[in-house]
Amino acid sequence: MKRRYLIILGAVVVLGGLAYANRYALEHTVMSQMHGMGAGHMGGMGMGHMFKGVDTTEAEESELRAMFEGHMQITRTVENLPDGIRTVTETTNPKLRDELVSHVIGMIDRVDQGRDPRVMIQSPTLDILFKNRALIVTEMDPTDTGIIITQTSTDAETVAALQTHAAEVSDLAARGIVSAQEAMVARRH
Repeated sequence: MKRRYLIILGAVVVLGGLAYANRYALEHTVMSQMHGMGAGHMGGMGMGHMFKGVDTTEAEESELRAMFEGHMQITRTVENLPDGIRTVTETTNPKLRDELVSHVIGMIDRVDQGRDPRVMIQSPTLDILFKNRALIVTEMDPTDTGIIITQTSTDAETVAALQTHAAEVSDLAARGIVSAQEAMVARRH
């Protein structure tokens, strides 16, 4: 089944599992830098704030949180194709698998509708993918433990953005919230 789509936050698959103290300390610093506040002004802001967007639902935010917290249980491979990408994202945790697949399908639907959630941790690469969404062909194939996504385009800028975003999502899967926070700090400088 071919449809035009893209994956937001890549099947943003992926991601979190740091010790609470380390996660809170890094997040506290990042959020302070992002908002130009001193560290004392952040109060008890938790990781969930990073998943809120312009019209995100509680279910979408919960899916993102689950993937970040369970990122070490997720496996992900990316094959760069001449005209796009092929990703395989899986987990043997049935609950996490459901969250992951729901997130992918939901975000593909958002892109199809042009409803960019502008989540705080969102990569600027997604701006290109949302802009060029009509140029992307997406195939989704479920597996017993996750989902295979193939995305192609005849547009060079779009292919480059697909490949960059796939690498970003893989880093999120590997390193969790630290990856997202480092990217947010880098964008501020």
